[in-house]
Amino acid sequence: MMEETKFYRPILKKAWNITIKFKSLWFLGFFAALVGSGGEFELLSRILFNPTASKNFISESFNGFKAGIQNNLPIDGNLWSNLWSVITGAPINIISAILVLIVAIIISLFIIWLITVSQVGLIKNADLATKNKKSTINSGIDAGVENFWPIFTVNLVYKLILLIIFVLLGKEILLLIAMGIVGTVLHIFLLVLFSIITVIISFIIRYQILYIILKKEKAIPALKSAWQLFITNWLLSLEMAFIVFIVYMIVIYLSTFITAVLLAIPIVFVTYSTQIPILVLIALVLTSVFVIITITILITSLLSVFQWSAWIILFNQMTTGEVLSKIAQLSNKSPNISNIFNKK
Repeated sequence: MMEETKFYRPILKKAWNITIKFKSLWFLGFFAALVGSGGEFELLSRILFNPTASKNFISESFNGFKAGIQNNLPIDGNLWSNLWSVITGAPINIISAILVLIVAIIISLFIIWLITVSQVGLIKNADLATKNKKSTINSGIDAGVENFWPIFTVNLVYKLILLIIFVLLGKEILLLIAMGIVGTVLHIFLLVLFSIITVIISFIIRYQILYIILKKEKAIPALKSAWQLFITNWLLSLEMAFIVFIVYMIVIYLSTFITAVLLAIPIVFVTYSTQIPILVLIALVLTSVFVIITITILITSLLSVFQWSAWIILFNQMTTGEVLSKIAQLSNKSPNISNIFNKK
């Protein structure tokens, strides 16, 4: 077991070295980040400060779709006759709409495939990197194709669970508003309860994915292993998630500051300079936009690689030997509480 004062530092340092050294991971990291980044504490902040975001997005999307249908197709008792009239009256428009829909579905399926394959490839190649073994983007994609369906299924179930939780939170907020102080107390209780459940599920899903990819377990056995690993190392998991979240927030705020500065450059020129040719201003704007997009892609990739590398290193330590959280290590100096954290 590592010394008390040198536990997370070596993990973070090694994860950073992997991120910088193995640049082939950046490509996989960018698309893998689209699954979701920031970790459990980022998810927790979304629940606490904006619990109705997903619900509002779904409602607005559905309402927009319904309004679009109603604006283009009279909805009444003669629905089918109206639909037939539209088809026979403007077949080219219907065919075009169907073709656009098919293309959109194909593109969406490809993006889903690419994201899932990239996530698996990143985890597999990052694990090889922790062991100083070489890997390529192609080998990562091959691993992604091999594990596509179990990881896709796990991610899909996870997203559905989150969706249900966010919708329930949105619904109960509306129901409890009219209940006064009782409703406020119930809302706080449910918010805390849902937050705890969501964070626990997030940890278990993360470990399940790692068991499937790195330990080659099936989905159900991997879920059981993930649950046992979390129960045994719940405090260690929370500490790691908090540290990764701090790093994530620092990088996000720094990148936001850099982006704001880059955006301010053409704005300042436009505001205070009237003698600059329009082509020069356009060039400045396009350059700023290009640099911002490049920085965003780069930071997204680096963060994704760094976070997964750190979790993989910790996962390998937890599954190959006994490790204690920082709090548990410090608690060894206090016999009254040490058994709480060291208990296996």
